[in-house]
Amino acid sequence: MNDNDIERVLQSAGAREKPPREIGREIRGRLRTEWLAVVASRRSSRRRQTFFALAAGVLAAAIGVWFAAPRPGGAADPVATMTFAAGEVRVSSGWYTAWRDIVPGQPLAVGQSLKTGPSGRVALALPGGVSARLDHDAILDITGTEELTLERGALYVDAGFATSPASRLDVITPSGSVRHVGTQYEVRLMGTGVRLRVREGRVEWRARTGGIEQSETGEQLMIAGDGTVERQPMPLYGEAWDWAAATAPGIEIEGLPLTTFLTWVGRELGREIAYATPATAADAAGIVVHGSIAGLTPVQALDAVLATTSVRAVIADDRIVVGSEEPVLQPAD
Repeated sequence: MNDNDIERVLQSAGAREKPPREIGREIRGRLRTEWLAVVASRRSSRRRQTFFALAAGVLAAAIGVWFAAPRPGGAADPVATMTFAAGEVRVSSGWYTAWRDIVPGQPLAVGQSLKTGPSGRVALALPGGVSARLDHDAILDITGTEELTLERGALYVDAGFATSPASRLDVITPSGSVRHVGTQYEVRLMGTGVRLRVREGRVEWRARTGGIEQSETGEQLMIAGDGTVERQPMPLYGEAWDWAAATAPGIEIEGLPLTTFLTWVGRELGREIAYATPATAADAAGIVVHGSIAGLTPVQALDAVLATTSVRAVIADDRIVVGSEEPVLQPAD
C-alpha cells in the first residue's frame, strides 16, 4: 500500500466528524509502537520497505476501526443554531472536509467546528436559552450536546435571559474545563494559559491536573500553563465586554413592554437600569414598543427604541439612567 492507496481510502470514506481524543491517541500510539519495533530490527532496504508497508497498513487499519466503530446516537442531530455572524466565519464537518462559509440560520451538530477570521464573530443559540459567542481569530469545536471545545481565541457564554434554569454546558480548553451555574462569562486562551472572566453568577474551573477553582461575579482568574491561579477584580461593563455585546443576537421587540427591553439592554451591557423618578418608572412600565432591532447593537437599539417614546436614557458608568424627556429651552429674544 502506497500514499495513493491511502489517499483513495480516505477520499472514498467521505466526510467524517473529528474522532475522539482517545482514538487519536490510540492511532498515534500504534504507529509509534510499530515504528520503534521496525526501526530496531531494520537491517536492509527490504526491511525498510517492509516498515513503510507495515506502518501504512497499521494507519489504514486504525482508521478503518474508527470508521467502523459505532457512534452514539447514529446520525448527528442539530444541537446549535447560528443567530449572528459578521465578517469571516467558516464551518467544517470533520478532518476530511474543507472549511466553508456558514449560512445564516444554519443548524450545527456534534462533530462540526467553527472558525472566525480577523474580522469574524459568530453567535450560537444552544438548548435551554444559552447563547455562545465566538470572538475574532477563534476556533470552536462542538464536541457534545452539552460540550464545546475552545481551540483558539475567546468564547463568551450567556446562560440565558429567561428565568428558567439554563442547560448544563462544559467549555473545554487545553488546560481544563469551565462549568457554569446561571451566569455570563468569557473564556479566552492566552498562550499556554487561560483567562476566565465572570460577569454574572458563578463558574467552576476544573484543571486537567485535578485542581478545582470557583469564581463569582466581578472576578477574573488568570490561569497559567503550570496551573497556578491569580484572582483579580473585574468590572462588569466597558471595553472588555464590548465585543460580546456587539455579537449579541437581537430579540423580538414587537409588543414587548419597554421595561423588558431595557432589562435586556442592561444585561447585554453589564449595567443596572435605574429610573430617575418613580413617575418615570411608572411611565416606562406602561409603554409597549414596536418594530424591529435586527442588525443593531444593544446601544444602537437603545437609542432607536427610546427615540419613539417619551423617555430618554443616559449611560453613566455602571448604570443606565432612564428619565423623562426634558423640554428644550428656547433662548430669549
